[in-house]
Amino acid sequence: MTRPDLGAMMRQMTEAMTSTVDFAEQAATRRHTVSSPDGEVTVEMSGNRELLSIRIDPRAKRTTDNLTLGELVTETIRAANREAERAQQDLMDSLRIGEYTVGDVLRDPARLMPRLPDGGDRR
Repeated sequence: MTRPDLGAMMRQMTEAMTSTVDFAEQAATRRHTVSSPDGEVTVEMSGNRELLSIRIDPRAKRTTDNLTLGELVTETIRAANREAERAQQDLMDSLRIGEYTVGDVLRDPARLMPRLPDGGDRR
């Protein structure tokens, strides 16, 4: 039975930590701005999916009833959240840990675990 390469495992862990820090820093600084189809509502969300601002065009108060405006705000927030989530996934897929992307590792962490020659896990 072969012994695990502890040096390689240490390098992978260092790469993982570096990628995690890079991801957190990049995600925190990103901004996503989404407007409703009619442009009356604009939402800004951070890369960490924190709602930063909601802007309502003054004409919306004249042309849209309160219920519809509330629905428009809600849907625009959801759209901004989807955009931030998509950008976060793209960012995770662009950062690497060895031969894998961070997104791959988060979806299936077991892929980093080496397999024994007989096919069993080393855990």
